[in-house]
Amino acid sequence: MATITVTIKEEVTLNGKDRGSENVMSISGINQTDNRIVTVPTASEVSIVKFGTAVDAGQFEDATTEYLRITNLDDTNYVTLRISGSSEEYMLKLEPDGTFMMNNSLMDAYASNSNTATLAAIDEIKAQANSADVDVEIFVATT
Repeated sequence: MATITVTIKEEVTLNGKDRGSENVMSISGINQTDNRIVTVPTASEVSIVKFGTAVDAGQFEDATTEYLRITNLDDTNYVTLRISGSSEEYMLKLEPDGTFMMNNSLMDAYASNSNTATLAAIDEIKAQANSADVDVEIFVATT
């Protein structure tokens, strides 16, 4: 088993002062990684990651997903991500050169304000490019 180390670093000087930050996260017990580049089309959404109760082609086991990163490799076009569970979903815009990260396969989404989060398993992440096909990099680490 291995330990994955993820470093997030911002470098910015504002009014002559360093306002950057660096955070390091280590996750032990990693025994599998998946890294691939997928071309996301404009014509329709495509499934880029699936989660389930067992490992399958392109699918990761819910309880073992410790880290997931999706990076838009395009410098011009954005990608819309649809993160969906059995009865809820949310969407986000992944800007050019942008990155989306998660540390598990749980989510909750509501159409209106709610004071309580009821986390449930994510079933699938789909993607669609806005005006030209876009390559995205997907990296998943599991225990």
